Amino acid sequence: MIGKSLRWGLIVFLMVVTVVPLLWLLMSSIKTEQELFNSPFSLPRSWSLANYFAVISDQPIFLYLRNSIIASLGATTVILAASLLASYALLHQFRLNKTVFLVLIFGILLPTNALITPIFLAFIKIGLYNSLLGLGLVYSGMFFPIGFLVVKGYVDSIPREIIDAGRSDGAGFHQVFRHIVAPLSVPGAATAGIFVMISAWNELFYALILTQDSSSQTVQVGMRYFLTTYNADYPLAFAFTVMSMIPTILVFVILSDRVVQAMTLGSLK
Repeated sequence: MIGKSLRWGLIVFLMVVTVVPLLWLLMSSIKTEQELFNSPFSLPRSWSLANYFAVISDQPIFLYLRNSIIASLGATTVILAASLLASYALLHQFRLNKTVFLVLIFGILLPTNALITPIFLAFIKIGLYNSLLGLGLVYSGMFFPIGFLVVKGYVDSIPREIIDAGRSDGAGFHQVFRHIVAPLSVPGAATAGIFVMISAWNELFYALILTQDSSSQTVQVGMRYFLTTYNADYPLAFAFTVMSMIPTILVFVILSDRVVQAMTLGSLK
């Protein structure tokens, strides 16, 4: 009885910690600046979308959203493809199997912010500065190790009997991957994809350093225009934040079933 009460208490606590800040952010985004400072925790006196229209008119938020989608989705696609291929290759035992695995996950130990200077200079030299291609490549390298670990853990859980049965039926190396390993890895890839895309979407440091104008800047960089050293328009910044969260929420909702499926299948195995 006590254990059940503690479990429900923990669930309620996590819900409050998660939902209450989102509700406060949503309510604050439709308040005036004076109302926000005078009564930050009260309900809005008037429910108006004026702040959202002001954001749309003041900043090219749809351009920022497009840039973020291209950079994060492109990096996610590259990472998932490379992770699936690498995980399948490491299913086969060879002399340098463990060494290759350690090399692929070594990036987790690297302080990514310390690499900004060589990357910045290299991008200027090769013409990738202030481009979505360059930003997407950086995100692909930055978030590959963690995406690879998630995908590999799921690929390794695929029963060897299924793979061996495919080979017994005459399937070659590539056919086993295309018809067996890749389809069975979709739930795990969806889990890794959600994590990688949200991580790339929320990244600010490299997006700030490697982009120069709105043609390649992401939503995280665009949000800074409302919070400067000399002026901070919090209601508009909150409205901008709410609008920037919509794509990631949609991605999670669309792929959440796959994540649950991956967790369920993983627990059964």
